[in-house]
Amino acid sequence: MTEFNFIQSKNAYGTKFFQLPQVLLYGEKYKKLSDSAKLGYVVLRDRLEYSLQNNWIDDEDRVYFIFTNQELNDLFGWGKTKISKIKKELEEAGLLFQVKQAFDPKKMKNLPNRLYLADLEVTAKDVYIKQDFANKTAETLDTSGQPQMGPRLKTAETLDTSGQPQMRHNLDNTNYLDTNRDYKETAQLDFSTANFSNAQIEKQNQDLVLHAKEFLTTEDSDGIPFEPETIKLLSLWANNPKQIRKFIGIILNARRDVQELHKDRHLFFILDEEPELQTKITQTLRRYFNALRSDDKQIKNYENYLYITMRNMFENYGSSKLQREYKLEHSTDQIAKNNLSMDLGTEYLS
Repeated sequence: MTEFNFIQSKNAYGTKFFQLPQVLLYGEKYKKLSDSAKLGYVVLRDRLEYSLQNNWIDDEDRVYFIFTNQELNDLFGWGKTKISKIKKELEEAGLLFQVKQAFDPKKMKNLPNRLYLADLEVTAKDVYIKQDFANKTAETLDTSGQPQMGPRLKTAETLDTSGQPQMRHNLDNTNYLDTNRDYKETAQLDFSTANFSNAQIEKQNQDLVLHAKEFLTTEDSDGIPFEPETIKLLSLWANNPKQIRKFIGIILNARRDVQELHKDRHLFFILDEEPELQTKITQTLRRYFNALRSDDKQIKNYENYLYITMRNMFENYGSSKLQREYKLEHSTDQIAKNNLSMDLGTEYLS
């Protein structure tokens, strides 16, 4: 029997790795960061695991950690000037936030700063840049890692399943194809993500997000009842079609709940017929996204905050709508009464 190769503690420790997020290399926002700053972020991020184990969480439910300048010096050999420069670089990139602590009279020195890290921001453009870089690399290398000539790619395009060259005009000329026969003999189409690489899925999502405003806003009654500007705005803040549908679902749920609350007053929001309301939805979304980027708001649940924001908007718009309808109805009644009085007066005089 082969001797079992147990994992020894020293080997287990030796195979642990730091994780380098790809957006630090491909992201537009972080491309100007120095290599040392990127490495610093990776090491600081690793310290968060220790923070969670020790429940280092402040009163606002934010995870913090302690990593002194001396520790960074011991780890990298960086001097005080370089450490300060790297921390400042991370702060300016919106990745590091420091909170100074009070003076400790027992130790006769200031307590080390509390450090907070920000999550990295990944945009649809970052995904496209990474995919584009990978595609350009793949185009110049074959499986052996050697550069390949362009004509070799074209030859592959003209091979059928038997591996023999076939006439190009047979591919282009579809007039002689029996489409019913081809459908029966071809396996069913399957677009599940299991059949695509991660790179292909990212590229598909990128295309759908970029063109969401074209196919999610239509003139058909079955289309999404939002103006193109709304969908365009959502596509800037989403990484895939699923996230866009999530946004839309929350907005429509807020509309439904407000209608249900005021159903006895016959309050309905017909988006296709209310361009003013569609504009308000777009404006409210922009205020919501602005709040996410502001430093003065600590939002813990983005979906719940969006729902509340949209529900308040529908409540305010619905209240104004009911008031307008009430005034219109009563002004019409008053005009009718005035006309009736005039008719009676004329009849009396005659």
